[in-house]
Amino acid sequence: MRLCRFGFLMAACLSACVPLPEDYVLQPAQAAMTAPAEPLDPGYLEKETAHFRISAYSDIDAYAEDCEAFYSSIMRETGLYSFVPPQPYRISIYRDSQEYHSKTKMPEWSGGAAYGNALLLYSGPSFAATAAHEMTHLVFNEFMGLGGSDRNILWINEGLAVYMETKASQASESAYYRIFRDSILVNPIPFSQMIVLAPQNESARSSERWYAQAWSVVSFMLARGGSFNFSVFLGRIKAGDTLDQALSYAYKDWQNLSALENAWLLYIKR
Repeated sequence: MRLCRFGFLMAACLSACVPLPEDYVLQPAQAAMTAPAEPLDPGYLEKETAHFRISAYSDIDAYAEDCEAFYSSIMRETGLYSFVPPQPYRISIYRDSQEYHSKTKMPEWSGGAAYGNALLLYSGPSFAATAAHEMTHLVFNEFMGLGGSDRNILWINEGLAVYMETKASQASESAYYRIFRDSILVNPIPFSQMIVLAPQNESARSSERWYAQAWSVVSFMLARGGSFNFSVFLGRIKAGDTLDQALSYAYKDWQNLSALENAWLLYIKR
Protein backbone atom coordinates (compact mmCIF):
# COMPACT_ATOMS: atom_id res chain seq x y z
CA MET A 1 0.00 0.00 0.00
CA ARG A 2 1.18 3.52 -0.78
CA LEU A 3 0.12 6.66 1.06
CA CYS A 4 0.52 10.11 -0.44
CA ARG A 5 0.97 13.51 1.17
CA PHE A 6 0.51 16.59 -1.07
CA GLY A 7 3.37 18.95 -1.47
CA PHE A 8 7.28 19.06 -1.88
CA LEU A 9 10.52 19.96 -4.56
CA MET A 10 13.25 20.89 -7.42
CA ALA A 11 16.24 22.90 -9.24
CA ALA A 12 20.18 22.74 -9.67
CA CYS A 13 24.11 23.52 -8.14
CA LEU A 14 26.12 21.54 -5.46
CA SER A 15 28.66 21.11 -2.74
CA ALA A 16 29.50 17.78 -1.11
CA CYS A 17 27.27 14.76 -0.67
CA VAL A 18 26.16 14.51 2.93
CA PRO A 19 24.85 11.26 4.50
CA LEU A 20 21.23 10.96 5.52
CA PRO A 21 20.29 11.69 9.13
CA GLU A 22 19.41 8.91 11.56
CA ASP A 23 15.66 9.34 11.14
CA TYR A 24 15.94 7.59 7.77
CA VAL A 25 15.47 3.85 7.96
CA LEU A 26 15.29 0.86 5.66
CA GLN A 27 11.91 0.94 3.95
CA PRO A 28 9.84 -2.09 4.97
CA ALA A 29 8.06 -4.18 2.37
CA GLN A 30 4.69 -2.74 1.49
CA ALA A 31 1.82 -4.43 3.27
CA ALA A 32 -1.66 -4.89 1.91
CA MET A 33 -4.39 -2.92 3.64
CA THR A 34 -5.65 -5.14 6.45
CA ALA A 35 -9.23 -3.88 6.28
CA PRO A 36 -11.02 -2.53 3.19
CA ALA A 37 -12.08 1.10 3.28
CA GLU A 38 -15.76 1.90 3.79
CA PRO A 39 -17.54 2.65 0.49
CA LEU A 40 -19.02 5.98 -0.51
CA ASP A 41 -22.49 6.76 0.80
CA PRO A 42 -25.49 5.51 -1.22
CA GLY A 43 -26.36 7.66 -4.20
CA TYR A 44 -22.85 8.02 -5.59
CA LEU A 45 -22.22 7.99 -9.32
CA GLU A 46 -20.14 5.42 -11.17
CA LYS A 47 -18.45 5.49 -14.57
CA GLU A 48 -16.21 3.02 -16.36
CA THR A 49 -13.61 4.25 -18.84
CA ALA A 50 -10.92 2.49 -20.84
CA HIS A 51 -8.70 2.09 -17.76
CA PHE A 52 -10.79 2.95 -14.67
CA ARG A 53 -13.98 2.26 -12.76
CA ILE A 54 -14.60 5.54 -10.96
CA SER A 55 -16.98 6.26 -8.06
CA ALA A 56 -17.75 9.83 -6.98
CA TYR A 57 -20.63 11.92 -5.67
CA SER A 58 -20.57 14.45 -8.51
CA ASP A 59 -18.64 15.65 -11.58
CA ILE A 60 -18.11 12.03 -12.61
CA ASP A 61 -17.44 12.91 -16.26
CA ALA A 62 -14.83 15.50 -15.31
CA TYR A 63 -13.09 13.06 -12.97
CA ALA A 64 -13.13 10.39 -15.68
CA GLU A 65 -11.59 12.78 -18.18
CA ASP A 66 -8.91 13.88 -15.71
CA CYS A 67 -7.99 10.31 -14.75
CA GLU A 68 -7.65 9.19 -18.36
CA ALA A 69 -5.50 12.28 -19.04
CA PHE A 70 -3.22 11.43 -16.10
CA TYR A 71 -2.97 7.85 -17.35
CA SER A 72 -2.05 8.97 -20.87
CA SER A 73 0.60 11.30 -19.45
CA ILE A 74 2.13 8.48 -17.40
CA MET A 75 2.33 6.23 -20.44
CA ARG A 76 3.78 9.00 -22.59
CA GLU A 77 6.45 9.96 -20.06
CA THR A 78 7.50 6.38 -19.27
CA GLY A 79 7.22 5.00 -22.79
CA LEU A 80 5.15 2.05 -21.54
CA TYR A 81 2.63 2.28 -24.37
CA SER A 82 2.50 -1.46 -24.90
CA PHE A 83 1.61 -2.20 -21.27
CA VAL A 84 -2.11 -2.85 -20.80
CA PRO A 85 -3.50 -3.48 -17.29
CA PRO A 86 -5.51 -6.73 -17.18
CA GLN A 87 -8.51 -4.98 -15.62
CA PRO A 88 -9.68 -1.42 -14.89
CA TYR A 89 -8.28 0.30 -11.82
CA ARG A 90 -10.91 1.17 -9.20
CA ILE A 91 -10.95 4.79 -8.02
CA SER A 92 -13.07 5.95 -5.09
CA ILE A 93 -13.34 9.73 -4.65
CA TYR A 94 -14.67 10.71 -1.25
CA ARG A 95 -16.58 13.93 -0.64
CA ASP A 96 -13.81 15.61 1.35
CA SER A 97 -10.84 15.04 3.63
CA GLN A 98 -13.07 14.34 6.62
CA GLU A 99 -14.96 11.52 4.92
CA TYR A 100 -11.75 10.12 3.41
CA HIS A 101 -10.00 9.88 6.77
CA SER A 102 -13.09 8.62 8.56
CA LYS A 103 -13.79 5.82 6.09
CA THR A 104 -10.25 4.78 5.23
CA LYS A 105 -8.68 5.16 8.69
CA MET A 106 -5.63 6.67 7.02
CA PRO A 107 -3.34 8.94 9.08
CA GLU A 108 -4.14 12.65 9.14
CA TRP A 109 -1.23 13.54 6.87
CA SER A 110 -2.43 11.18 4.13
CA GLY A 111 -3.91 12.83 1.05
CA GLY A 112 -4.58 9.61 -0.85
CA ALA A 113 -3.73 5.93 -0.98
CA ALA A 114 -3.01 3.24 -3.55
CA TYR A 115 -3.35 -0.43 -2.72
CA GLY A 116 -3.78 -3.47 -4.88
CA ASN A 117 -5.73 -2.36 -7.92
CA ALA A 118 -7.42 0.64 -6.29
CA LEU A 119 -7.01 4.32 -5.50
CA LEU A 120 -8.61 6.12 -2.55
CA LEU A 121 -8.84 9.88 -3.08
CA TYR A 122 -11.01 12.83 -2.11
CA SER A 123 -12.29 16.00 -3.75
CA GLY A 124 -10.30 19.16 -3.14
CA PRO A 125 -7.50 21.40 -4.41
CA SER A 126 -4.88 18.65 -4.18
CA PHE A 127 -6.87 16.08 -6.18
CA ALA A 128 -4.86 16.38 -9.41
CA ALA A 129 -1.47 16.13 -7.69
CA THR A 130 -2.48 13.19 -5.51
CA ALA A 131 -4.29 11.31 -8.27
CA ALA A 132 -1.33 11.60 -10.66
CA HIS A 133 1.10 10.52 -7.92
CA GLU A 134 -0.86 7.50 -6.75
CA MET A 135 -1.88 6.43 -10.25
CA THR A 136 1.81 6.30 -11.15
CA HIS A 137 2.34 3.84 -8.29
CA LEU A 138 -0.48 1.62 -9.56
CA VAL A 139 0.96 1.50 -13.08
CA PHE A 140 4.56 1.10 -11.94
CA ASN A 141 3.76 -1.64 -9.43
CA GLU A 142 1.65 -3.63 -11.86
CA PHE A 143 4.15 -3.29 -14.70
CA MET A 144 7.13 -4.25 -12.54
CA GLY A 145 5.26 -7.03 -10.78
CA LEU A 146 6.99 -6.14 -7.52
CA GLY A 147 4.30 -4.40 -5.54
CA GLY A 148 6.63 -1.42 -5.38
CA SER A 149 8.40 -2.90 -2.38
CA ASP A 150 11.78 -3.79 -3.88
CA ARG A 151 14.15 -1.63 -1.85
CA ASN A 152 16.60 -1.07 -4.69
CA ILE A 153 14.01 0.52 -6.97
CA LEU A 154 11.90 2.40 -4.42
CA TRP A 155 13.64 5.64 -5.41
CA ILE A 156 12.52 5.08 -9.03
CA ASN A 157 8.95 4.32 -7.97
CA GLU A 158 8.67 7.39 -5.76
CA GLY A 159 10.76 9.67 -7.97
CA LEU A 160 8.55 8.88 -10.96
CA ALA A 161 5.37 9.38 -8.89
CA VAL A 162 6.54 12.81 -7.76
CA TYR A 163 7.57 13.64 -11.33
CA MET A 164 4.04 12.92 -12.56
CA GLU A 165 2.58 14.78 -9.58
CA THR A 166 4.50 17.92 -10.53
CA LYS A 167 3.37 17.56 -14.14
CA ALA A 168 -0.22 17.64 -12.92
CA SER A 169 0.14 20.47 -10.39
CA GLN A 170 2.10 23.71 -10.64
CA ALA A 171 1.72 24.22 -6.89
CA SER A 172 3.36 20.86 -6.24
CA GLU A 173 6.16 21.62 -8.69
CA SER A 174 6.89 24.93 -6.96
CA ALA A 175 6.91 23.28 -3.54
CA TYR A 176 9.30 20.53 -4.60
CA TYR A 177 11.53 23.06 -6.33
CA ARG A 178 11.92 25.03 -3.09
CA ILE A 179 12.85 21.91 -1.13
CA PHE A 180 15.34 20.86 -3.78
CA ARG A 181 16.91 24.32 -3.88
CA ASP A 182 17.14 24.69 -0.10
CA SER A 183 18.21 21.15 0.78
CA ILE A 184 19.47 18.92 -2.03
CA LEU A 185 21.52 21.51 -3.88
CA VAL A 186 23.70 22.14 -0.85
CA ASN A 187 23.69 18.57 0.52
CA PRO A 188 23.00 15.88 -2.10
CA ILE A 189 22.32 12.42 -0.72
CA PRO A 190 24.92 9.84 -1.83
CA PHE A 191 23.28 7.41 -4.25
CA SER A 192 24.50 4.50 -2.15
CA GLN A 193 22.18 5.77 0.60
CA MET A 194 19.36 7.02 -1.62
CA ILE A 195 18.87 3.52 -2.99
CA VAL A 196 18.89 1.46 0.20
CA LEU A 197 17.51 4.00 2.66
CA ALA A 198 14.16 5.73 2.59
CA PRO A 199 11.89 7.63 4.99
CA GLN A 200 9.84 5.41 7.25
CA ASN A 201 6.79 7.29 6.04
CA GLU A 202 5.89 10.51 4.28
CA SER A 203 4.74 12.29 7.44
CA ALA A 204 8.22 13.23 8.59
CA ARG A 205 9.49 16.65 7.54
CA SER A 206 12.91 15.13 6.81
CA SER A 207 11.39 12.74 4.26
CA GLU A 208 10.91 15.66 1.88
CA ARG A 209 14.66 15.71 1.21
CA TRP A 210 14.70 12.10 0.02
CA TYR A 211 11.63 12.57 -2.18
CA ALA A 212 13.08 15.75 -3.64
CA GLN A 213 16.26 14.00 -4.72
CA ALA A 214 14.46 10.95 -6.12
CA TRP A 215 12.34 13.33 -8.19
CA SER A 216 15.38 15.22 -9.43
CA VAL A 217 17.25 12.07 -10.47
CA VAL A 218 14.27 10.56 -12.33
CA SER A 219 13.60 13.94 -13.99
CA PHE A 220 17.23 14.06 -15.11
CA MET A 221 17.03 10.55 -16.57
CA LEU A 222 13.88 11.40 -18.52
CA ALA A 223 15.30 14.71 -19.73
CA ARG A 224 18.57 13.18 -20.93
CA GLY A 225 17.42 9.80 -22.22
CA GLY A 226 13.77 10.32 -23.09
CA SER A 227 10.81 8.03 -22.51
CA PHE A 228 12.06 5.23 -24.78
CA ASN A 229 15.35 4.73 -22.93
CA PHE A 230 13.51 4.95 -19.61
CA SER A 231 11.08 2.23 -20.70
CA VAL A 232 14.02 0.04 -21.74
CA PHE A 233 15.63 0.69 -18.35
CA LEU A 234 12.48 -0.38 -16.50
CA GLY A 235 12.07 -3.38 -18.76
CA ARG A 236 15.59 -4.60 -18.01
CA ILE A 237 15.02 -4.27 -14.27
CA LYS A 238 11.75 -6.17 -14.62
CA ALA A 239 13.66 -8.89 -16.51
CA GLY A 240 16.04 -9.29 -13.56
CA ASP A 241 18.98 -7.02 -14.38
CA THR A 242 20.77 -5.15 -11.63
CA LEU A 243 20.60 -1.37 -11.67
CA ASP A 244 24.09 -1.21 -13.19
CA GLN A 245 23.20 -3.72 -15.90
CA ALA A 246 19.93 -1.96 -16.74
CA LEU A 247 21.62 1.45 -16.93
CA SER A 248 24.40 0.12 -19.13
CA TYR A 249 21.89 -1.50 -21.48
CA ALA A 250 19.53 1.47 -21.75
CA TYR A 251 21.90 4.47 -21.61
CA LYS A 252 25.15 4.58 -23.56
CA ASP A 253 26.60 7.35 -21.35
CA TRP A 254 25.93 5.65 -18.01
CA GLN A 255 27.60 2.28 -17.61
CA ASN A 256 26.65 2.04 -13.93
CA LEU A 257 24.99 3.87 -11.06
CA SER A 258 28.17 5.75 -10.23
CA ALA A 259 28.27 7.21 -13.75
CA LEU A 260 24.64 8.31 -13.42
CA GLU A 261 25.39 9.93 -10.07
CA ASN A 262 28.40 11.82 -11.44
CA ALA A 263 26.41 13.05 -14.45
CA TRP A 264 23.53 14.16 -12.23
CA LEU A 265 25.86 16.02 -9.85
CA LEU A 266 27.46 17.88 -12.76
CA TYR A 267 23.99 18.73 -14.08
CA ILE A 268 22.59 20.18 -10.88
CA LYS A 269 25.60 22.39 -10.16
CA ARG A 270 25.38 24.25 -13.46
